[in-house]
Amino acid sequence: TSDEVEAAIEAVALPTGSTRIKRETSFNVALNAYCGLYAGKEQIKGIDEKGLTGFPNTFGVSAPIGISISKGRSCGLPILGAFGEGHFSHSLLFSIVDIGALTAFRFTDTSTQSVPNIQLKDIISPGIFYSWGILKSPVSINIGWQMGPLLREVTATHNNYSQSYSRWSISICIDLPLLNLYTKPKD
Repeated sequence: TSDEVEAAIEAVALPTGSTRIKRETSFNVALNAYCGLYAGKEQIKGIDEKGLTGFPNTFGVSAPIGISISKGRSCGLPILGAFGEGHFSHSLLFSIVDIGALTAFRFTDTSTQSVPNIQLKDIISPGIFYSWGILKSPVSINIGWQMGPLLREVTATHNNYSQSYSRWSISICIDLPLLNLYTKPKD
């Protein structure tokens, strides 16, 4: 049930404010989620093979989950060195799944008890993102590429699916570390 899933997640998930771990330590590896809004360019296999022309052609809610490798206590902007050292993080996220469609549904419908059946194959979404963790906050800006999940939309009565596609995107997200796998303290 959804209550059992919630209890399992709460048993292992890091507490609120855990984003600070990756901002304040030298190196961190974690199971990580990001949830936010994206704008991007989708290329649907066999339909749109023109590259990044027409950017952006899609937008919505993104919620990739995967393994993040982070360097904290870094300068604010990687190229300019703005804002000095500390309180920022630079991460690579290797996404495994994306539950953005389900997350978008829950933003608009908080009362439905259950949704139509969702299978793992419908949310698989391998990709790679660079994430810039912003000064003393859980907010990150992500830029990256992913194979889009087949699940496009969830409603109270049915799910909508799409063909295979890939997406380049930029997003503003809340950084949600779920489980620390390794942390190297600050030097």
